[in-house]
Amino acid sequence: MKPIRLVLMTAFVAMSGMACGVGSNNGSGGDGTGDLGTVRLDLTTAPVDARCAVITIGAGGMTSQRQFSLVPGQPAVFDMSNLPTGMVTLSEQVFTVNCPVAATQTPTWTADPVTVTLAAGVPVNVTFALTRTDVGGQVTVGSSFPTPANAITLFTIGTLNELIATGPDDNLWFTDSGSNSIGRITPAGAGTLFSIPTASSQPLGVTPGPDGNVWFTELIGNKIGQVSVSGTAFREFTVPTASSQPELIVTGRDGNLWFTEQNASKIGRVSTSGTFAEFPTPTASSGPIGIAVGPDGNIWFTEFGAGKIGRITSSGTITEFNLPTAGAGPGGICAGPDGNLWFTEFNVGRIGRATPGGSVVEFTGGTEPGFIASGSDGNLWFTDEGNSSIGRITTLGAVTEFALPASGFPIGIAAGPDGNVWFTEFGGAVGRIHP
Repeated sequence: MKPIRLVLMTAFVAMSGMACGVGSNNGSGGDGTGDLGTVRLDLTTAPVDARCAVITIGAGGMTSQRQFSLVPGQPAVFDMSNLPTGMVTLSEQVFTVNCPVAATQTPTWTADPVTVTLAAGVPVNVTFALTRTDVGGQVTVGSSFPTPANAITLFTIGTLNELIATGPDDNLWFTDSGSNSIGRITPAGAGTLFSIPTASSQPLGVTPGPDGNVWFTELIGNKIGQVSVSGTAFREFTVPTASSQPELIVTGRDGNLWFTEQNASKIGRVSTSGTFAEFPTPTASSGPIGIAVGPDGNIWFTEFGAGKIGRITSSGTITEFNLPTAGAGPGGICAGPDGNLWFTEFNVGRIGRATPGGSVVEFTGGTEPGFIASGSDGNLWFTDEGNSSIGRITTLGAVTEFALPASGFPIGIAAGPDGNVWFTEFGGAVGRIHP
């Protein structure tokens, strides 16, 4: 009689919200994290005489079995939870007797065991071939393993990556000054670079525009650029003040783009059609860098040279606020989940918090904190260039840092559409950290 093949297809993919456990008695992985997974077996059609499926799991020198009742000729769905991560050996047997199957019972279908390494977020495909001289069926298995908290993944793309933001298309967009490009990377890590028309323009800031395009600054080109989410259509607008060195950019609630002019010590505003207005800061040589929309609807910015933060209304009225620490060198700024403004102080290794009224508190955080973003977990996340790490600060000021897998130079940071925090590395990578 001709043998048939009963195929067990297994796909392991990451999914948030899964439970985690500890202790070897629950099948935790060898890495000590105790990440557990749930496997769903979907039997499309059980063989006509199949009564019980037995799955054997081996990990860390220990084995366990799960038995599942089958209805001949009918579909069946059953879950297998508390699976370990790490190196695991899987095998399957199918019996024509009802569950529970005795140890002395001979299986009707058998297959050689398959050894795989199960890691959170890493897809693995496993195929079992169970042979019998009779009719068979197909079993499809899907499982989910949680991504460990604070796990960092790096994607090699670009050369000298600068700032990053979530685009209108729910991809991540970043500037690469080394290749004079705008980069796009999907949440899955597939990246593409698009060359800017003006050569050697040194793109820096980037933001989603109110028109569904991506907008960016050109530090040396002295322009504000616009690119379609397809990456095929560019427009560039020259800033009125020569050599103004436009730095960061953000979309205001008024439907315009707002940007800092570091060398000119001005705050710029440009419409989507390219009409400019510029507003000098009250303090000369203030060197504005970071910019963000505040919880009050105004535009807030940092003055690296003056050691201040500023607020500008849609009509162009600017108010400046001194920082407690002289020479702090404020850089990045963002609106926090607590209704305050949060910013980095690069020169003194601190993170600042300011109310919309301008009251400032400082917290020790990092060695050289660069840019900052509000995460999906209700905390603030920042790049620490000096420590080659990604920092997290709670709204109460508690700081934790997470070292990069390889020594790097993190620059920009942004909340991603997938709930993760994304960042750029000046050495040619885009990273993702799971809060």
